Amino acid sequence: MEHKGTQPLETQRLLLRRFALDDLESFYHNCLSDYEVWRWTSYDQVDCLEDVQKKAGLFTPNWFAAYDRPDRYSWAVSLKPDGQAIGRVFGMHPDDRAQEVELAYELGRSYWGRGLMTEAVREALRFFFEDVGFFRVYCYHADQNPASGRVMEKCGMRREGVMKLACRCNGGRFDKVNYALLREEYLKKSCFEEE
Repeated sequence: MEHKGTQPLETQRLLLRRFALDDLESFYHNCLSDYEVWRWTSYDQVDCLEDVQKKAGLFTPNWFAAYDRPDRYSWAVSLKPDGQAIGRVFGMHPDDRAQEVELAYELGRSYWGRGLMTEAVREALRFFFEDVGFFRVYCYHADQNPASGRVMEKCGMRREGVMKLACRCNGGRFDKVNYALLREEYLKKSCFEEE
């Protein structure tokens, strides 16, 4: 494995890039201010731009400084050609010994249902397996948020099981549905579903 940090990535419709301070307003309006997005996260409730920094701890000097770490993976999902931040894909808890990372994502509701998050997650998986060399990427969703699970399935991730009431997010406590993908499965590419 060779950590590479948050490198710019590109798909047909999207740019995945590091966040900039200029993204605060669009990320707040597209994601954090919308209850339908926020309820599946664990951020403190944010009611204004200032709360994003003070309560959620995002877009602060320390948060941006984390980009200096080679194992920091936090991409703004932005649409071509305007570059507006409409969501986020991030790799959490990278474990060098196990060679695995947890994948998480969020997307503004007005962009749901277009395959954009599937496109972003597929590119993040490509980067994690081909460029960094992770052995396993895993993620989970609340059982009451099946659309998130469909993204995982379309990206080739396999359901591993359910942990009763283990998912605690802003919307409450839910069963935690676990998914994962191994590098060898990814390399076969037969696991991807067609759009």
